[in-house]
Amino acid sequence: MTSRVIHMPAAASLEELKAVDEKLKAIKEQHPEGYADFVELFRKNRKIGYKNICKLMIGESKPEKLKGIQA
Repeated sequence: MTSRVIHMPAAASLEELKAVDEKLKAIKEQHPEGYADFVELFRKNRKIGYKNICKLMIGESKPEKLKGIQA
């Protein structure tokens, strides 16, 4: 039995997605090594979830808060 991955369409508009895509391309061009490091970080930590990684990255949360542990 094979499993199928169902992709849900993004909530963002096509224009918003294209704008972010262009910004990512610019960052990749300006900082190829750093960009590659982030790509690898996201690939290796998919189970954590992109939203959680982003919350940590932009300083919105700490690991304990994401786990619901009061520090």
